[in-house]
Amino acid sequence: MAINSKHPKYSEFDQDWVLCRDSYQGERIVKSKGTTYLSPTAGHRADGMLSSLSLNTNSIGFQAYEAYKEKAVFHDFMKTAVETYMGIMWSKPPVIELPKQLEAMFENATIQNENLFQLLRRINEQQLITGRVGLLLDLPTTPQPFGTIPYIALYEAENILNWDDGQRNEVAQDSLNLVVLDESEYQRNADFNWEWKNKYRTLVYGEVFANEKRGTAAYSVGVFEDVNAMFDENSLKTPLIAGKTLDKIPFTFINSKDIVASPDSPPLVGLARLGLTIYRGEADYRQSLHLQGQDTLVVIGSSKDEAVRVGAGAALVLPAGGDAKFIGVNSAGLTEQRESLDNDKTVASNKAGQLIDTRSKQKESGVALTKRISAQTATLTQIALAGAGGLEKILRFAAEWVGANPDDVVVTPNLDFVDDKIAAKELVEYMTAKSLGAPISKRTIHLNMQNKGLTELNYEEELAAIEEETPELEGVGIEDAQEESQ
Repeated sequence: MAINSKHPKYSEFDQDWVLCRDSYQGERIVKSKGTTYLSPTAGHRADGMLSSLSLNTNSIGFQAYEAYKEKAVFHDFMKTAVETYMGIMWSKPPVIELPKQLEAMFENATIQNENLFQLLRRINEQQLITGRVGLLLDLPTTPQPFGTIPYIALYEAENILNWDDGQRNEVAQDSLNLVVLDESEYQRNADFNWEWKNKYRTLVYGEVFANEKRGTAAYSVGVFEDVNAMFDENSLKTPLIAGKTLDKIPFTFINSKDIVASPDSPPLVGLARLGLTIYRGEADYRQSLHLQGQDTLVVIGSSKDEAVRVGAGAALVLPAGGDAKFIGVNSAGLTEQRESLDNDKTVASNKAGQLIDTRSKQKESGVALTKRISAQTATLTQIALAGAGGLEKILRFAAEWVGANPDDVVVTPNLDFVDDKIAAKELVEYMTAKSLGAPISKRTIHLNMQNKGLTELNYEEELAAIEEETPELEGVGIEDAQEESQ
């Protein structure tokens, strides 16, 4: 088989992955794709832009299209959404626990010397952009002085070309027996020039052409550097740590909702499509605005062949009965175009999370705020759990490989996306209301403080702690608290 063959599911989702990544990278990338995202108008085609389905860059139509594209605005809704949701997900750090044998991975988890928290951030970012990422546990090529510690390599969705995780009726766990990864990249040669090198890493366990036949073979890997290369089992090598092999492929898939091999739709693909719709609408709207200022002078009754000048210092000399006037594009539809764009931008802003603001000046109860934000961040919970689950799985592979207890690996993501802790001013307001006769007890106020994370002590423990306070704190009353909060 050709080493760069693609899984049917890859072909089903790759266009969405590219669309989302291009939208995330922004205007320069989107515009560099030309007609992929912005089709030429009928006028551009009529002026010779396309010749036999290829671009005629010397035509008037192509030059007009380039101006049309240049005036269009591509808004960074996708990038804003990813950055906004990353900020929400990482408002508090996750908790990662490792056995002693893997503690070095806390600071050096990848070949780029990223720590585990940085790696998890990249995982979450890719989950938001394309909804898919892969992690491979690999070994360094050079010996390590204090024992071999594996590292984790991250693969974006577009680079996970092929896989085989068995048939649906197969009951065996860890049925993954083939993964093909695209590692093609630019490499510098001896002349300091950069050349593109095709390279495909193939991960194998068991019999490649019969997934259900496990046998006793260990995990093996091969790298093929020709785009036309065919799979050669003799090129495979078996990675070892202290003479120990693995009885599974140390690779995990991470999607936006789960960690299974089959991909799912990118969580923000709808926003990416809407952003491109707005981009096309912007092109038409700004072209209309441009044409509004480009009226054409029509001279009636003049027999002069020379160019006509207009403006200050110029004069038109016409024969009797002659006339001159400007004609231009009718502006009747501009209002509708602008309103349509504004409506789409509002929807895009909502999808991008720009209206998720826990610091709004509008007064909102903590319960109502929590419900509202939770409803809008339900997808983030799935992403956080899947990302942490995938990282935990690959780290457990590492623990097993180095002889540690896999159960000692725990990755707990942050799922508290709402900062609803009670503020000092709010506490003062509670106490002021009580002093003015509001029917609320100190126990109730303390319970509210406890629910919002201000204290972990129960009411009786809090009273006991107050009794133990130093004399300097005695006499501090509501007036002092009010002054400090102002």
